[in-house]
Amino acid sequence: MDDLQFRRAIYADPNNQDADCIAAQQADPSKKQFAQDICQLDEKIMRALQVPVPEGLSEKLILRQTLASHQIHKRKKRVHLALAASVAIIGGLMLNFMQFSSAYTNLGDYALAHVYHEQGDFANNTSGQVTLASLNQKMAAFDGNFSKAFGKLISADYCRFDGMKSLHLVFQGKTSPVTVFVVPKDEQLRFSPTFNDKQLFGSSIEFKHSNIIVVADKNESLQQWQQNISETVTWSI
Repeated sequence: MDDLQFRRAIYADPNNQDADCIAAQQADPSKKQFAQDICQLDEKIMRALQVPVPEGLSEKLILRQTLASHQIHKRKKRVHLALAASVAIIGGLMLNFMQFSSAYTNLGDYALAHVYHEQGDFANNTSGQVTLASLNQKMAAFDGNFSKAFGKLISADYCRFDGMKSLHLVFQGKTSPVTVFVVPKDEQLRFSPTFNDKQLFGSSIEFKHSNIIVVADKNESLQQWQQNISETVTWSI
């Protein structure tokens, strides 16, 4: 086997166990070294291709898809696309919108979509309860503090609210969970004092550096929740 044939065989299969290839390596140390170098390069390429999937990627993709679907539904009620516009142009505009602009322009729409996305994760009859101390540990990240409990807190955890680190609280309600978001102020999301759809109602309380949003069903008194929050929350800045 001449040098050109040998190199072609090794390039095609770095682990070539053909009798002629093995004999060529045994007869010529430079061919053996070449085969080893190609094998090492092949292993490096394989390791480089084994990119780990980022933690939580599937959940992030599902949330993005849910929020996008909700926004499209809202826009269909207000916007009638021209019949003459082609399908290709519409698809291009939608893709550009999803990639380069915020899917929501106000706190209310985003809050509703977020609640619907995680609606099945919480049950109103959950037996566990988050302590006030544990809640205030998380509130410290927003320079806030609650002086006393104002309901049975089922869950308290950080979440991403339109890309911002926020606090997601779930309380036991009269018939279904009540969701409370503590969200840093952001110029991209317009403040929504009140908002609703066919199932849920919401209201927002504006503070100096953060907004607190309450989302619940029609059986809850949002005014009472707002009052409880306003009377118990304090801010260090």
